[in-house]
Amino acid sequence: MTEARIAHFGTLQFEGGSYQRTAGSTGWTAQPIAGFGLEIGPPLGQILVRFHEPMAQPYTVLVTPLRLPTTPSLVANCGKLEPAGFVVQLLDPIGTRTLQNGGFSFAVLTSGE
Repeated sequence: MTEARIAHFGTLQFEGGSYQRTAGSTGWTAQPIAGFGLEIGPPLGQILVRFHEPMAQPYTVLVTPLRLPTTPSLVANCGKLEPAGFVVQLLDPIGTRTLQNGGFSFAVLTSGE
């Protein structure tokens, strides 16, 4: 039987114009990705989660948005999984239909074999 193990986990909130880590394991950092190819600009719903040590085996990411009264329909998507980290994209599929800053939680799972 194969077991899943949690390699990393965390929660980030968007407050005061920036992403703040509020909980989680050690071994990772997060930084916003500027929107629409701009090198300098405000965070825009795209966050790079980077591991301190690259993952040596394949992994799966579970991500969930933190819905608040200001972001009631926020959804989260995860992509660009690489050994060094992954990208989370947050968006509002109903109101603005575009990227949206907000909070989220994630868990990185690996095989326990």
